Amino acid sequence: MSTTEERWAKAELTIDVGNAKRVRRTPAVVIGITGVLTLAVGATAATDLRRLQSPRGAALAWTEAAVFGDCRAFVALSRPVDPTTEKRTDAELCQALRRLTADARANSTRIQLVPGAAQSDGRRATSTVQVRRPSGTVDARLALVKRGDDWLVLRDSVVCAAVGCP
Repeated sequence: MSTTEERWAKAELTIDVGNAKRVRRTPAVVIGITGVLTLAVGATAATDLRRLQSPRGAALAWTEAAVFGDCRAFVALSRPVDPTTEKRTDAELCQALRRLTADARANSTRIQLVPGAAQSDGRRATSTVQVRRPSGTVDARLALVKRGDDWLVLRDSVVCAAVGCP
């Protein structure tokens, strides 16, 4: 018959073996979780980039930027209809956009953007985006042009009046 101390020593050895196995498994689990998260982020980014390479997706992304004041996306996804008429610098344009969209950012949960149909004809396209605000609904008809693989919205006073951009 063994003493109590011998039984405890034997029990501690079995616990130590279990802990050693768990410690050896931990790096594999962490690496596996990191790999799965990396694949998920990559798939999301690829889907988002593919969406921006369609007239409908570019129109929706630009409208969101114009309505909520994301200047970087606003400038990157659009160009003026006539570049010679745009006298403002990007900084001035961004300042005006942020000022005009302050209310939309404050009430962002009450504004909905609904993409409509898009029609493409070579390097030109049109797309509609419905902007639903508490004050009313506006259907914005956007003209787009293709530059490389990307679609750009042509900014003019009519389009900006519809979505609320400068």
